[in-house]
Amino acid sequence: MTNSTLGLLLLSTTLGVGLISTAAQAQAPAASPTASASASLTGQISSAQGVAQPNSAVTIILLATGARKSTTSNEQGTFTLTGLSAGGPYLVQIQQPGFRPQTITNVFLQEGRATPLTVALNPETVAVGTRRDDRTALESAVPVDVVSISDLVRTVPQTDLTQLLHYTVPAFNSTRQTAAGGSDHVDPSNLRGLGTDQMLVLVNGKRRHTTALVNLLSNRGLGSVGTDLNTLPSLGVERVEVLRDGAAAQYGSDAIAGVMNISLKSDNNAGSALVNTGITTEGDGLATLVGVNKGFRLGQKGFLNLTADADFRDRTTRGYNRNPLVSPVFALNNPAKEQFRLDSVGRTYQDYEQRNGDARVRNVRGLVNARVEYSDRVAFYGFGGYNFRRGQASTLWVLPAKQRPDIVEELFPLGYEPQVNTRIHDAAGTVGVQLNSGPSKWTLDLSNTTGYNQMTYDLANTVNSSLGASSPTVFDNAGGFNFLQNVTNATASRFFDKVLAGTNVAFGGEFRLDRYQIVRGDERAEAEYDEGKPNSQQGAQGFSGFGSASAVVGTRTNVGAFLDVEADVTKSWSVSGALRYENYSTFGSAFIYKATTRLQATKFLALRGAFNTGFRAPSLQQVLYRQITQRPGVTGVTYAGIFNNQDELTRAALVPVLTPEKSTSYSAGIVLTPTSELSLTADTYLININDRITLSGLLRPGSGIGPELTQTLANNRVNEAQFFTNLLDTRTQGLDLVANYRRAVGKGQFTVNAAANFTKTTTLRQNVPANFRTLQEDDNPTTNYIDPRQLSLIETGNPSSKILLGLNYTRGKLGVGMRNTYFGQVSYYDVAPDPTVYDFGGYLLVFKPRVSTDLMLSYAPTKGLNLTLGAQNILNVKPNTVDEAATNGVAPGSFPSRAEFERYFQNRFGFASPFPTNRDVYAYAPVQMGYNGAFVYLKAVYSFGL
Repeated sequence: MTNSTLGLLLLSTTLGVGLISTAAQAQAPAASPTASASASLTGQISSAQGVAQPNSAVTIILLATGARKSTTSNEQGTFTLTGLSAGGPYLVQIQQPGFRPQTITNVFLQEGRATPLTVALNPETVAVGTRRDDRTALESAVPVDVVSISDLVRTVPQTDLTQLLHYTVPAFNSTRQTAAGGSDHVDPSNLRGLGTDQMLVLVNGKRRHTTALVNLLSNRGLGSVGTDLNTLPSLGVERVEVLRDGAAAQYGSDAIAGVMNISLKSDNNAGSALVNTGITTEGDGLATLVGVNKGFRLGQKGFLNLTADADFRDRTTRGYNRNPLVSPVFALNNPAKEQFRLDSVGRTYQDYEQRNGDARVRNVRGLVNARVEYSDRVAFYGFGGYNFRRGQASTLWVLPAKQRPDIVEELFPLGYEPQVNTRIHDAAGTVGVQLNSGPSKWTLDLSNTTGYNQMTYDLANTVNSSLGASSPTVFDNAGGFNFLQNVTNATASRFFDKVLAGTNVAFGGEFRLDRYQIVRGDERAEAEYDEGKPNSQQGAQGFSGFGSASAVVGTRTNVGAFLDVEADVTKSWSVSGALRYENYSTFGSAFIYKATTRLQATKFLALRGAFNTGFRAPSLQQVLYRQITQRPGVTGVTYAGIFNNQDELTRAALVPVLTPEKSTSYSAGIVLTPTSELSLTADTYLININDRITLSGLLRPGSGIGPELTQTLANNRVNEAQFFTNLLDTRTQGLDLVANYRRAVGKGQFTVNAAANFTKTTTLRQNVPANFRTLQEDDNPTTNYIDPRQLSLIETGNPSSKILLGLNYTRGKLGVGMRNTYFGQVSYYDVAPDPTVYDFGGYLLVFKPRVSTDLMLSYAPTKGLNLTLGAQNILNVKPNTVDEAATNGVAPGSFPSRAEFERYFQNRFGFASPFPTNRDVYAYAPVQMGYNGAFVYLKAVYSFGL
């Protein structure tokens, strides 16, 4: 979907190089315009190939006053604007679907005559899904969304890339997490309902590194490793292309769900400064961003484009209402004693408010993009950036009612709320050269990309009770991890214009090195550190660091080669095919392929389809990750170990070693362009994934795992253990719909953008090892080898549908926009209670659909300045609370209603059910769109170079 019109039409310079007649250019003096309205502008708009472009939107703006007029070109591509004041300078903006928007500056009009203007538009080509340089999104054989970030970031409420895309691309989802460890500070995201690690991210066409973080406590992307899109300043991004089709044969591992290509700004003159600030209507979550972008000329044809920004986002808390039967402070299942103890120490539940929303985050980011044309045949390029992020989040209060052994009377006798903080360093750089062989028309692209991500933890307001009163309450270094990726790439390509109706051939190779390391921190924070205090829970509360056994380092390499051929059999029928071979140093090789076709059946109707096979190598993080983690429960904290493929416990459990995921996918669609004002696309897809990698269920002593494994758990001092393993074969089916419409209405422009995604994932087969089948098939849902919670997050943990509708109108200095986002139903199982106490699983939580509405009002008071006042989620819509989701869903033990389960629980245990766990202090779960509610903001953009 082309989303350049989703934001309001701005007074800013947009990219696009055309053939512009010099008659309208600034040879006239820069005098004030005359009072008479006796000048006019006429023009001819065509493509670079000379084809007339009817219904192109033309807007002329007098920069001195901001006054504007709009029209559209006729069937011959010509237009006329009359009643204009002579003089200038004027700015002329031209937009046409399928072409890059073009801005012509410094235009002067002569009195008493029509000033001519000739414009040739360049197509808005896409760089993903094809290796030709002349394919537009509507001409592509596979669906591609083109999102103009440079337009959106100037007006819409969101500023982070993940949030910008979440409210623009229906197939893309990203929800900020809470109480999820490192995932509170790194937003996981996914495409078409698949895993976070099944979407490949490129920057300027080059593979982007993933994070070092494994999402272990999040609802989205549980057990996966993704790419942190928010390490890039959005002000330095021109556009994002989202390929909604498998493309592993073209780009390699991870591209099962699709590919995202982030194109950085390459302007060599213009720039902008942006200031954005806002706050929720409840008075928290203050967010401020300041950024600047500027382009400079390098030589005759080169550029240097620089971006820097800094932002701050404060904490939020929603729905806290501590319940003595669910989350007591002093007395478990005894409200009278609870109130007595609170009164005796002069406290109320407000003194124990849980910080349960967005974490506090600070970012500093820089970005550079450069290219130098050394000669007609040689060009050098480079780009890269750096991000430092400071994240501060809270975990559950440690209270005497449930965690008496972890209360150190000398330090925090009345309880404490641990703070888990992170420091993230992310850096990447690419250098390359493009060679043109001249008459043979071969081009060769050689590049090397290095990416590095590091996350370290520090803790505050916490203790390690094993150390008693001597325990620190602040741990400056609780360990962390880092990931390095280096990719060397060579691609040769040539377009043969006389083979069929045009054939492009590309081939190349790639060498990649990955390195992952877990770094030990202060040993006093570790769950594996013990000075002999009996009956204590070891490790600093909130985050227990990495012990000596977890401090691992590992590397792997892989070599790949590909062949990609794309041919126009006729002018209306194109086909393509790609082959790829990769060999990994750790698990062997993979051979995959892809085929596509597109038929222009009529002038306004095209049919397209694709078939491909793919694979995803297990990330090095999944292969090597090992840690003892804390899991808050109804009766207190338990300790769970995640053990890697090299651990003795994994071998003792006979857990199979990790192998790659393998996929086959099909897509088919239509493209309708009944008029130049309207375009519609519809694409359906089916994706089968075999050997999908997930975390196993929690294996506990007494759950049927056998005495040997039970003893191994005891030796590792954990209550339960998990492993990464190839657990599932799944099928994902879906439908994508996109429609764009624009029309001149009165003296302004009206645009409508609508899009929808409908998706469903089901499990085809469960790959349970023979030694765990009895465990999987018993009647106890809390001891399954395949965790019901994780399975539900895969199948129904993403919105089943997402529908977007954007309406925008601009006239003169004013513009107004409204965006509605419909989020479909989400459901998943709550964390199962301790099976040593309860013999039933967790609630199936069901979160009903919701609609979020954004409203934006834009005003351009002076030349180059644009102001936007707006509100995100202006109607203050929130998802169901966890308590409501439990009522909507299915009670544990398959009781026909929640009320019947509650009665059963009361009769059996003698007190009210505390499930879903922590529903009173974590009243909301991060599901469809977060739960902060309404957010109001003011944004100012000043554009240079007008």
